[in-house]
Amino acid sequence: MAPKRCPHCFKKVPLRKRLRTKCPHCLKAFRRRSGLEDRGALGLWLEDRTTTFWFLVLVLLFVLTAITLQVCGQPDLLTFIDERTFWFIVTVLYAAMFLSVIGRIYFPLLSGAPRILRRERSVIRQYRSLTTTGLIIGIPFAVLLVGVRDVWLRLPGTVFLVTVPVILLWAYQALTLSEEEYEDERVWSFLQELGVQDRLEHRHHAYFVLFCLPLSAVLFFYFMTHPVLAHAIMRSQETGILSMLREAWHRTAVHQ
Repeated sequence: MAPKRCPHCFKKVPLRKRLRTKCPHCLKAFRRRSGLEDRGALGLWLEDRTTTFWFLVLVLLFVLTAITLQVCGQPDLLTFIDERTFWFIVTVLYAAMFLSVIGRIYFPLLSGAPRILRRERSVIRQYRSLTTTGLIIGIPFAVLLVGVRDVWLRLPGTVFLVTVPVILLWAYQALTLSEEEYEDERVWSFLQELGVQDRLEHRHHAYFVLFCLPLSAVLFFYFMTHPVLAHAIMRSQETGILSMLREAWHRTAVHQ
């Protein structure tokens, strides 16, 4: 997704043009390429991989995995894709957006880069370390909560829970940045590659994440323990809030 304002001409980008890679006003690319030709083939190839690229890759991987599991006698993933196609597409899109950010964290200043860029600021190295730590924690965390047998049947929940520790660590890192680090050209360029346009907005987003994720967990626990809501969720034929609202609407219509 394009930023709210172009980093070159600082004009506001309309919402309908956020999927473009160039500014509609000055026609310059939103993300600045490094211009390094000795970075390495892997780094050059992954440098400008967008959400669309990762979406197509993930769709292909999930479909191949579903076919392989079906041949092995495990049709759960194929069943989920067939019966809940909309939620499958939403889940893959979310994962693709997440992977596009991770690609910018790991590869632009890492693979085959000159020595001067490998000697990065500690903040940049810490972002990669926290991302790795979050993924290592997130995978068993998701499997533990969802259950080994329901990993594929509850694919949206599995993918979201994997990303939760990483998101929390990113928010924590954003709140620990000092004014001097924000003013550092190398650190600020790195943050712009991740989509940060304003330091105050960056901190506000971090506060929002650290507040809303625990709040959403509390609300989910309340929904699952409430007799009426829990029954509506368990009886829903699809994965998502829309099916629950549909059941509530039918129940209200019957009583009327």
